[in-house]
Amino acid sequence: MSLWGVFRDLWLEGRNQLKRDRFRRQNVLITGGSSGIGLATAVEFGKLGANLFLAARHKDRLAAAAQKIKYRLGSAVPVVTLPVDVGARAEMEAVVHRVGQQYGGLHTLINNAGMVLPALLADQSVEDMERVMQVNFWGMLYAVKAAWPYLTAAQHGHLGFVSSVAGYLGLIGYASYSPTKFAIAGLAECLRMEARDCGIGVTVVYPPDTDTPLLAYERAQMPLETRAINQTARVLSPEEVAKKFVRGMINCRFEVFCSFETRLYRWIRTLAPRLYFRVLDGVVARDRRKRGIS
Repeated sequence: MSLWGVFRDLWLEGRNQLKRDRFRRQNVLITGGSSGIGLATAVEFGKLGANLFLAARHKDRLAAAAQKIKYRLGSAVPVVTLPVDVGARAEMEAVVHRVGQQYGGLHTLINNAGMVLPALLADQSVEDMERVMQVNFWGMLYAVKAAWPYLTAAQHGHLGFVSSVAGYLGLIGYASYSPTKFAIAGLAECLRMEARDCGIGVTVVYPPDTDTPLLAYERAQMPLETRAINQTARVLSPEEVAKKFVRGMINCRFEVFCSFETRLYRWIRTLAPRLYFRVLDGVVARDRRKRGIS
């Protein structure tokens, strides 16, 4: 390797280290942090030396998550668990203010908590659909609004949003879920420019099916038509998604796609919507014919 190549590699490594150091000893609050993508994201931030704050509903699962992180990264990793119902405005706001005031500020907020109730529209109540929107979108918005002053006060703070492939592809069976993920992506895009004025980075990740407890529940409940569409999709691990998500935040990327396949779907839906709908409708039609449904 030439002398120039050595200097170049040293310079690039130094720049990358500066990017990673942005999160060192900074407070990072992760909703839905007790399992799945949230827990895996906490591990990635722990590797960067961040102070971890995990928010979720169940105390026992939070405690187990904290133990997993300490087992993985060492007992010295700072982890604080915060039981909360993210869909309850007062609770979510209180958690954010506790981190911001009691622990000396908030540098990064990861909006990950969510729920899914897959069903055909005719089989789902308005109350169920309202609950999904309450948790997935309004709960996230409560956290963002409460956190905004702390993120603005932080140096180079960050907002992370976990949307979904269903946040840009509407599929049968997701009439309650997909609109919430579209809404998250839309809000993140609206905030991107506003956040730049405040020195806040914004990143939204679009995971495909990911091997989490939520996916297990989802697959047990989803309509057969939805299952027919999803059955060929590759399932990622939470660790794969978290690594790409956190890498995107380190590099201040706005959108993070977790595989070539999911990026391709986005392109096809945007550039050739008639082809996209024809393919999906064909999958559903073939599945129904197999089951003797016209």
